[in-house]
Amino acid sequence: MDIFKLPFLICLSIIYSLTSYAEGEKNDKIIIESFNSIPSEIDGGCCVFYRYPDSVQNEGYIMVNDLANTAYMVVNHHLEEFTLVTNKKNTYWYRNNNYTLKVKITRKQSKNHGEDSEVKGILTLKDNNKKKLSLSFVGNCSW
Repeated sequence: MDIFKLPFLICLSIIYSLTSYAEGEKNDKIIIESFNSIPSEIDGGCCVFYRYPDSVQNEGYIMVNDLANTAYMVVNHHLEEFTLVTNKKNTYWYRNNNYTLKVKITRKQSKNHGEDSEVKGILTLKDNNKKKLSLSFVGNCSW
């Protein structure tokens, strides 16, 4: 009977190790979550970005910024603050200790005599381990 216990325990150990490894891989993903309140640090004009046009009514922000200097996103359950590094021709690069964020505005349409703009674009978030996530967005900027 002992002859069968050892191989059985070895098999269970291998299965447990593989399962633990697979769960670890799932947790290494970059997940951008929506949030529904603008951080108190933003006072005045701002841009708010949404994943889907119908999120606008629900205030499901995926990113907000104070007209480009500081940006906020919820990444992997944490509110991350980003600082603008540089911008060129509707492309903005932000950085913090954990991530690099690229915001490319692909379409901008002014409304209400130039005080508000509707925007569309692509967000690309890269962590320090070079994992990357890109997604499109719609949004509004107002002064």
